[in-house]
Amino acid sequence: MILIECLNGLPTEYESFIIEKYDSFITSCRYIEVNYPNYDVYYMLVYESSVLIELIVFGNWENTSTCFNSLVDIDQVVIQKCTEKIFEIFPLIKKIRIEASYKSYFLDRSFLIHRDNDQILTLPSTIEEYSLKLGYHTRKNIKNRKVRLLRDYPEVKFMAVFRIDIEKSLINKIIQLNYDRLKYKGIIPTVNELYIDNIYNYSQHYGCVTYLEIEGVIIAGCISTALNKGVFVHVISFDTDFSKYNVGEICMYYLIESSIERKMSTFHFLWGKTEFKKRFLAESHLLYSYFIYRAYSLDFFYRKIKAVASMTFNRIKLSKYSKPLRGLLKSYRKKYKCVI
Repeated sequence: MILIECLNGLPTEYESFIIEKYDSFITSCRYIEVNYPNYDVYYMLVYESSVLIELIVFGNWENTSTCFNSLVDIDQVVIQKCTEKIFEIFPLIKKIRIEASYKSYFLDRSFLIHRDNDQILTLPSTIEEYSLKLGYHTRKNIKNRKVRLLRDYPEVKFMAVFRIDIEKSLINKIIQLNYDRLKYKGIIPTVNELYIDNIYNYSQHYGCVTYLEIEGVIIAGCISTALNKGVFVHVISFDTDFSKYNVGEICMYYLIESSIERKMSTFHFLWGKTEFKKRFLAESHLLYSYFIYRAYSLDFFYRKIKAVASMTFNRIKLSKYSKPLRGLLKSYRKKYKCVI
């Protein structure tokens, strides 16, 4: 028999249980504390035969409750009972949001908001073993580009810093590099001081940053979280002036090497498929996000139609049929930059 106890506040006394149980950078008290300071936070202790089996953390904001257990695999029965409990305890809550679940659900009055994927690399026990698993060309290219970089810039430093040793100026520089890189590609990312503050503040607890530096100038960097046995990559950036050395991939490979040396077991590239993630042997794991409503309403049907339309558009955009158009747009952007 499942019993649920609901309590107010962050479950800080259960932080070690949460980290060991879920192995997710999002499902941690420090992440919630940093990123959701204005939410009214509660947690549910889920017992079966007097044994604590799950701990569900959620935050209420206006008429929506958000489940903070993300990048996790929780049984549907537990999720159903917990959502029913939320609606029972909080009469003003109209809908519940479940974000990035490894498990798909079929719940009453719910619909899929979007489907994504987490690209996960299972780390071997040694760097040599990982290197041998890589494709011949990938292994050769990484080695050759690193040799050329060291030949042309023998003063280059490979650096790794953790937690409280991570300075905010370092976070700023890496994010600025990423901003400049995306802008060069014709993409204008949303970056503000709050975003930078949140990454920095969380990095003080579980952060891991690797970067390449030449005479005090950062030419590539990776901002990640190292939590329990998992590494989660948040930002990868590089100076486009060093593109011929592929310093972004060299820096990522250095982070993987550091992770293996520290006996980590999984390496999460996180959202989205890219060619370099595939080359680095990441495997795709589907993620599902849902809205669950207290009752059917106009808002329910409006949001459901909107979600279906958005997912359909994304499927078309990423399909093979849109590839010529994407190539044309990419070519146009490069030509436009040359003119400027």
